[in-house]
Amino acid sequence: MRRWAMVCGLIAGLAGPVAAEDWQALDAAAILQALTGRSLAYEDGARQDFRDGGGTTYRAGAGESEGRWRAESGRYCSVWPPSERWSCYALERDTETGRLRFVGSAGDITVGAYQEK
Repeated sequence: MRRWAMVCGLIAGLAGPVAAEDWQALDAAAILQALTGRSLAYEDGARQDFRDGGGTTYRAGAGESEGRWRAESGRYCSVWPPSERWSCYALERDTETGRLRFVGSAGDITVGAYQEK
């Protein structure tokens, strides 16, 4: 019985950190609602504004880029001229903090938090 209690305690301890962040996948409608007219600050200090109509501005350091964004098939997609290639990411929301997480097809992750404009 003592061994069983130790095993249960170990499993419960391992599950604790995973439950600290609960990421919820957003569908296309939720992506539009989450981003339209909003601004995100990323963990690396960059900032991105998402305008109604699909325009977006990305600022990092002294640099600024203008691009386009859209929600497509349950993913966030963007294009940054002069490239014409759209890149798409799953978009998830931390149900506890409201942070947003962009997840690329290669597993790359970028996390942003809402900022006032």
